[in-house]
Amino acid sequence: MLFLYSFGKPLNGTAGENLILDLRKSEDIAVENSPDVRLLGSQQMIKSLIVKESWRTYFPTASVSWFRNTNVVENESDSRSQRIALNVDQVIFDGGRRSLALQAALNDLNLSKFDFLISINNLKLKVRNAYYALLSNKAQLEIQARSIQRQKDQLRFSQRELKLGETTEVQLLQIENRLNEIILQNKRTETAYQSGIEEFKILLRLPSSTKLALSADILHGIKFAYKELSLENLVGLAFQSRIEFARTRAAEIQTTSEYEIAKSFYIPTVSVGGFYASSGDRYDPKQREYGFNFKFSMALGPNSIQDTSNFISRNEDANRSLTSTTTVGIMDNMQYKRKIAQTGIAAEQAQITRRQLDDIIRIEVSKALQNYKLTWESLKLADENAKVFEKRLLIKEKQVSLGDARRTDLAETEIFYLEAINTMISSRVQYLTAVSQLEMAIGASLDSLELIKTGKN
Repeated sequence: MLFLYSFGKPLNGTAGENLILDLRKSEDIAVENSPDVRLLGSQQMIKSLIVKESWRTYFPTASVSWFRNTNVVENESDSRSQRIALNVDQVIFDGGRRSLALQAALNDLNLSKFDFLISINNLKLKVRNAYYALLSNKAQLEIQARSIQRQKDQLRFSQRELKLGETTEVQLLQIENRLNEIILQNKRTETAYQSGIEEFKILLRLPSSTKLALSADILHGIKFAYKELSLENLVGLAFQSRIEFARTRAAEIQTTSEYEIAKSFYIPTVSVGGFYASSGDRYDPKQREYGFNFKFSMALGPNSIQDTSNFISRNEDANRSLTSTTTVGIMDNMQYKRKIAQTGIAAEQAQITRRQLDDIIRIEVSKALQNYKLTWESLKLADENAKVFEKRLLIKEKQVSLGDARRTDLAETEIFYLEAINTMISSRVQYLTAVSQLEMAIGASLDSLELIKTGKN
């Protein structure tokens, strides 16, 4: 079955265009613009043509020939002759090599289909990881901007208090140091965000002048859900859905077919043919002739032998002839041992891979499920911790306004609050990634578990 991705109008936009991207649109653009995906799609068309070529070997081959000859002999009459012939040949026995070659071509086509799907899934996962990293930086920039503004307000208040003698210069410098720490952190995050945007353009194959913005918001625009999932159920789903199972089976059949072809080198090929021709000294030639031939060829280890027998009838059977030619090729098939060894090793490796795949898939699903559970627990703890520090920050602000706490204490609390928010954002990104990895591990479509809810996916 031929599976081709539909490549329509490119989604790469125009130079200088402003693009607001959600996750789904980012994935679509990446797939549409990916040269690797396009190449795999084109290879499927090529391999489908190879299948047609393999089918063609079952049918007779035909050719039309036109022979023309002129002899010029001094002191004698010139002679001319020409011959027009229709030739037909049909292989009647080759030990099953045509069937094996056709099976190999069909399996190779299936392999290209599976490689195509795997390539798309891997690309989408890569886009998701990059998109989530950008969401993380975007959220950190938002939080840091608020903290910088709060710290600037505290610094301004502290400067007034210093003039009034209500605080010390050391305390003022401490607040200024904390502000500078947050500004420096903000600059680093801004650098990481801008660098990530440029790398994201490369991943999506967008023009360098394209301006990108992300529509998602990891702080407020995403709802995170959790489901209790059974390992055995997930493993069973993976066994049914993972493309790798079908791919390894196809690879095993493919390599086994190639091995059988290599081992059958000694089986002869037998073909029969015939021709019908007209010959004479001018056009159109009037002398009719026909004939039949029988061809036999086979390999004898590194050597080869070919025998051809022909029966020819001319002048309405008044002139008949029988010819036979035997040709032995000496050491012209040295590659036969290498082909047997190569294809045999490949077939054995494919069998081993298929047998091991069950355990590999089970381990991958178990690992992804465990990571999913751990990141959910981390997400809950990080969210709770961020709420606690937000309350502490509000309480500390109130205490400072009432004169019950120093502004330096508020600056310290602000730093701790930022760390808690960063941990919360990181935990959310880790959970998003873990969910995608779990869906990939069980062979399901991305977002099929419905654990992540956004306004737009």
